[in-house]
Amino acid sequence: MTKPNILFILTDQQRKDTLSAYGDLPCFTPNSDQFSEESITFENAYTVCPICTPARASLQTGLYPIHHGMITNSYNYGNMVQELPDTPELLSRKLLKEDYQVGYTGKWHLGTGVEAVKSDEYIQKYMGTIEFAELALKNDATPTSVGYSGDDFPGHGFGGHYYPKFREYLAENNKEFKIENIIKGYYGDHQAGEITTGVASTIENYLIERTKNIINDFNKKDKPWYFQLNFWGPHEPYFVPTEFLDLYDGLTIPEWSNFKDGNALKPRIHDVKRGDIKEWSDIEPAVKHYFACTSHIDYQIGRLLDYLKETNLYDNTLIIMSSDHGESLGIHDGLCDKAIFMYEETCSIPLIIKPPKGTTKQKLNEFVNSCDIYSTILNYAGLSEEECQRDGRSFKGLIEGAKIEWPDTVVTECSGIGSVLFSQRMIRKGEWKYVFNCGDIDELYNLSKDPHELTNLIEESESQDSLDEMRESLYDWMLEHNDNLIFEYKQLRMNRK
Repeated sequence: MTKPNILFILTDQQRKDTLSAYGDLPCFTPNSDQFSEESITFENAYTVCPICTPARASLQTGLYPIHHGMITNSYNYGNMVQELPDTPELLSRKLLKEDYQVGYTGKWHLGTGVEAVKSDEYIQKYMGTIEFAELALKNDATPTSVGYSGDDFPGHGFGGHYYPKFREYLAENNKEFKIENIIKGYYGDHQAGEITTGVASTIENYLIERTKNIINDFNKKDKPWYFQLNFWGPHEPYFVPTEFLDLYDGLTIPEWSNFKDGNALKPRIHDVKRGDIKEWSDIEPAVKHYFACTSHIDYQIGRLLDYLKETNLYDNTLIIMSSDHGESLGIHDGLCDKAIFMYEETCSIPLIIKPPKGTTKQKLNEFVNSCDIYSTILNYAGLSEEECQRDGRSFKGLIEGAKIEWPDTVVTECSGIGSVLFSQRMIRKGEWKYVFNCGDIDELYNLSKDPHELTNLIEESESQDSLDEMRESLYDWMLEHNDNLIFEYKQLRMNRK
């Protein structure tokens, strides 16, 4: 049997309810919507961690952050591993062993490299005296250093607009790039702005052209290929071309159902991520830019899907569309960004998959996570379920309609972000969601009755049996997955001897 080509399209920090397959927000994504009509939508997909580096490392390793060591963003306090180690278990290395051509472009955020760290103003100002082992050993991690063909964009990238390779592309094509009408102030140094030089001058357009060129090269050989396209958006800064901002000009965006919270039983640690937002009008302009950015990415995805159809590649290609984690945008009394809180907007992710040879529109309700995506890709590439299982397992059988036993829980972890170290575990089971907040108040929600997570039931007497069950389930998960936090969790919540 001929192995399928595999295309993984990964956005950054995209709320799944921006897609009509998941929600009814006034966010225009016609290409993704059409794709979902031809694909399988996972209703309950979760990131392993609502932070860029940990989630992306899990996609490359199949391991939870507690096991691969990149537990928060690279070169942040609390992170154990700064540059993704090159091991035989990496997705790229295992695919190469299966005789796949492997390609990569776009956001990486799994390593910066010695030379780039030397010139990074933030790292040098706040962490420059730390002698990172990776730098001393020159263990740089970039896509091409771990087996991929394509592009190396080290570090975070802050939207990708300033990398030399992109600027060279603009110069070669006589294109100007300009950002105007910048707005900021709603949260820290986050920004939104208008790209006034046209869609063809954007980093998103560049990524599609690079993807097409690399796939064209791959198709010259009689070998299957895997390609991972990684957008920097719709993660802030929300810089978006005029053509897509115009879609939202004059449009009123209804405020979130959970924009106002006011529940006293919420963790105080959430205040770390609370912006300067008192009224919906304080955040609505940023939301419009975020939606416009999402619409622009959707347009570019449409261009790529059209290319695959025009070159007769679409049918025999496994296409995966997902995001590393979600986004908040002012929920629950002005929360911005991600991490520290475990609400659905940041922990649940879009996951839409078209198998090779296609399928009819379907929805699956099983709980899956980022580690499962790693295993599924390898399973489709020819490895057995046992060979591709690490912290996750392949859901290829679910896609193909097989009757298989599947876990009834899913867990998201977090260990803090920036300079804030804070251990959390979130577990979903049935209609219930429990969040262990080490050093703060825990959270318990019934998502069937309270989908917007407004009422924390942690102290409700009627919910104590459900709380006990969820805490037991989390303990069992920790035990099964060798989670080192189990010792503190046991001491603080389980009262076990």
